[in-house]
Amino acid sequence: MLSPDRRRFLGTGAAALISTGLVATGLAGCGGDGPTADSYALTVLVPEDGADSVLEAAAERFGRSAAADAAKSSGTPASVELRRVPADAYEAELRASLSSADSPDLLFHWGSGSIRTAAEEYRLIDLYDLMLDNPELGAGFLPAALTGSYVNERPYGVPVRGTRPVLLFYNKALFAGLGLRPPSTWSTLRLVASRVTKAGITPFALGGSDSWTEVMWLAYLVERLGGPDVFRRIQAGDHTGWGDPAVLRAAREVTSLADAGAFGDDFATVSYTEGSATARFARGRAAMHLMDSREHAALVGRFPEFAARHLGWLPFPAVEDGKGDPRNLVGTPAGYLSVSDLTGRGSEAHPGGARRGAALDFLKTFSTPDHTDALLKAGEVPVTADAARRLGASPHPEFTRFQYELVRAAPAFALNWEQAVHPSWRTTLRSEAGNLFAGRSTPLKFTRNLREHRIPAARSR
Repeated sequence: MLSPDRRRFLGTGAAALISTGLVATGLAGCGGDGPTADSYALTVLVPEDGADSVLEAAAERFGRSAAADAAKSSGTPASVELRRVPADAYEAELRASLSSADSPDLLFHWGSGSIRTAAEEYRLIDLYDLMLDNPELGAGFLPAALTGSYVNERPYGVPVRGTRPVLLFYNKALFAGLGLRPPSTWSTLRLVASRVTKAGITPFALGGSDSWTEVMWLAYLVERLGGPDVFRRIQAGDHTGWGDPAVLRAAREVTSLADAGAFGDDFATVSYTEGSATARFARGRAAMHLMDSREHAALVGRFPEFAARHLGWLPFPAVEDGKGDPRNLVGTPAGYLSVSDLTGRGSEAHPGGARRGAALDFLKTFSTPDHTDALLKAGEVPVTADAARRLGASPHPEFTRFQYELVRAAPAFALNWEQAVHPSWRTTLRSEAGNLFAGRSTPLKFTRNLREHRIPAARSR
């Protein structure tokens, strides 16, 4: 639970700051000359991954708007500065920053797994009351995407980047040549895989040297077999959830696929991050590829003719006797910004309330049409509730609409296990998944080893 002081601040403070003019009034964002002697800068930790330009544009819009407000209210101006970190070093930098006494004001992350410990130790601000006071932040986003930042059913982030559901991509030309239809059920998928194998083609591309690609299969099967509550228990830190029958059966299903050669003979040496799995799929050496929606951009960039003429996509198939709704999704609901609890502790020069209010006010810029348009221009799929009528501006409107409608209709959107589980489980999950797919372990050992792993207790603060 939040301390009374924090709940009091968010319950009334945000609205009070806005009404009294203390919220961010400022000069320029990242593209300006930086803060002056009479201003202060909010720092935002972000990965340098090519999509950070969307956040930079948001900072610049915020600065222009704040400058106009400052001229009217004579308030202390604030600016926003991005602190960029190379993408491959970002997770480590995020962990260090969350534990630092000099934390950035706002921090980017892909979902609750990265921030769970910090949230439980009150090092991030619970945004529930802020969203209650500002409906555009709560109701302004698709519900399935908003929950990706929840820790113990409380929101700790605002969506600022596009959604990336995991989809089943398939080769339309290959399917047509074999007289096959895209599989909508698990039993049909098994039949299609058998037919493809008999034709001398690997059914599924799989970058097994990156074990998180294998975890995607397990995550979707658990979702389809047991419904969302199975993983919600695990995500909340209940280690006994790994012993749920849905987890064991999912492990048995992927083992059966691997034993039947559905991923080929050398998938354990194939890399997704180096592009090998994508190349196998695009060159017709594999009929299907389970991957998040970034695969579309990768194919458009590297294999444009294949993407334009032969690329198909569909949701993960339903499991006939499973408890999960086939509309449920697994993937990355969005990218989020969270606010450090250290923000706005106050200084003689800049009262804490104003600085914290500025950080919270910056979050509101991500629910605006301007930000939705910027995401579409960058090739991302927004998760704002009013984005549907703007999707035609996407470079690939058919694929964009498909993703958006999936997310809008999804009763539940589970964050990728790789990003959602407690940090102390990640290494074990990766190694156990790799061992399971490679045949070095068994489904029973997989569930037992994860079930026996305990999570350290959260520190008090």
